[in-house]
Amino acid sequence: MCTSIKMQAKDGSLIFARTMDWHPFNPQVLTIPKKYQWVSTTDTSKILINKFKVMGVGHDIPNIHVDISDGINEHGLAVQKLTSNQQFNNDTNIFKNDRISLAPFEVVTWILGNCTSVNDVIDKIKNIQVIPDIDKDHAILGQNLHYALTDPTGKLINLETIGAQLRVVKNPIGIVTNSPNLQREIAKLDQFLDFSKPATHLNAIASDDFNGKHTMPGGFNPSARFIRATILKEHAITPENRDENIIETWHILDSVNVPKSHNRSDTYTIYQSAVDLTSHRLYFQKYDDLSISIYDFN
Repeated sequence: MCTSIKMQAKDGSLIFARTMDWHPFNPQVLTIPKKYQWVSTTDTSKILINKFKVMGVGHDIPNIHVDISDGINEHGLAVQKLTSNQQFNNDTNIFKNDRISLAPFEVVTWILGNCTSVNDVIDKIKNIQVIPDIDKDHAILGQNLHYALTDPTGKLINLETIGAQLRVVKNPIGIVTNSPNLQREIAKLDQFLDFSKPATHLNAIASDDFNGKHTMPGGFNPSARFIRATILKEHAITPENRDENIIETWHILDSVNVPKSHNRSDTYTIYQSAVDLTSHRLYFQKYDDLSISIYDFN
């Protein structure tokens, strides 16, 4: 599950938000200091030292290290991990000693602690290998993950794991769910949006002409949430500033929020979060809390 949204306001401020849809766990807002030292569960012979201060949502794994699910660093780089429908390669024989080895759940913590921008990530991930963690208790979201990243330039990419390598996928839509095949998801939008004319406003990707197009789907599968979030973003007003942007983005998130249900598995929207890439402010709301908490680096 999980849905990510990037929204921009007229004043240039950027919001990167998400729902965390999964089995119950207790998320917390955490701050990781500069020079934080930790050891990957996949290679205990190397001590990893984060260069940058990080704030994000996650949990502290006892006797292991902090695990960040989504957050922002002091340079305004924001990263999220989402579950993926693609089966992760569990072959541990692909390990190479000359690379930094990370379990899938550790990728966000490393990127935020060591990269300054999306371009910096693209340059550095060639030195990363993603190896399965044999202890499943460490990874709340499991092994099958992919990642969404953006920074103050507005550039958004997805990272997909192919073998042990992270592959970059450009994301022009500003929406991410759980499908590793972004182009297939984008192709489905032709039934709902008119791409024959130019986009009409800041966050749009198509024209405002919806004549003859399908109405947006309900449901909570990845494609339904991807289409619904994209259409609502397309219909949304263009926020004037950061405050309007977070409000508008939060309402779009609410449309893909997964409620608890006795007819489905125990997965639901554990929390919603967002970061402002300019002020580095973090917004956080748990499922059972109607208020939104705001956190700063200071």
